[in-house]
Amino acid sequence: GNIVSYNTICPDLYRGHLLSNPNMMFMMGRLDAPLLDLDVQAWLLLAHLTGDITLPSERDMKRFNLHSLMDEVQDPYIRAKIDKNYDEHWDDSLDDDHWMYQFGDKRAREMGTNTLTLQYRFLARDMIDSSYPFDLGTYKKLNGKAKAIVEMSVVSGFDFHSVQLVEGSRDSSWKTFRDGNPTNIRSIMTGTKAIPFKCHWLDLEGDGVDDICGTPAPLNLKGKGKSKATAMNKMLQAIRPPCVTSRAHVDEDGRDAK
Repeated sequence: GNIVSYNTICPDLYRGHLLSNPNMMFMMGRLDAPLLDLDVQAWLLLAHLTGDITLPSERDMKRFNLHSLMDEVQDPYIRAKIDKNYDEHWDDSLDDDHWMYQFGDKRAREMGTNTLTLQYRFLARDMIDSSYPFDLGTYKKLNGKAKAIVEMSVVSGFDFHSVQLVEGSRDSSWKTFRDGNPTNIRSIMTGTKAIPFKCHWLDLEGDGVDDICGTPAPLNLKGKGKSKATAMNKMLQAIRPPCVTSRAHVDEDGRDAK
């Protein structure tokens, strides 16, 4: 009676199918990567429609949901979302300065990693069952790409957006929550790092790539490539465009207006 909702599944649904009427189907965003999540759900429903997956009995569907729930309630963050009593006890027991609410605390980071790992394990299972053309591993063990997604989500949530906005500080005139360091966010396919803004968010002008993006992250080579990387990094810094805080008006013929 205290379960208000599930996190990765809904108590009235079996993998998108309404238990009371399996011909009625739903898709809901469950992860921090909603486009991927919804696409996998669509493939899973399609597999049922085409007969690639046979719906089990209602009893087995409920048992499947129960097993998923038992895994979810072992995770503190997820349980707080689905168990009303647990959530109320959480609020009553922890004050605002508890380590769990501190972005820089390693224990909070580990808890966040565990939560995301469980959520992507559910997604990996759906990918396998729907024959989705991308692989994140299995429900028991995620592969390298899945772990990279989890780490990128952790970095995005705990590092990039953990900018301390202190009123009256020397950087309070320009710092926003967007002025984080994105260099630890990288492509799970190529390993390419994200490019930071060319300057402070409030000083950006224009909407083109050259107006927004700075230079790529410095190369980090070892051994024989170290001296080459050092020279390349110096060149990148030399050609990095200065932050544009104002833009001169340009006439139609391209000459700067005086």
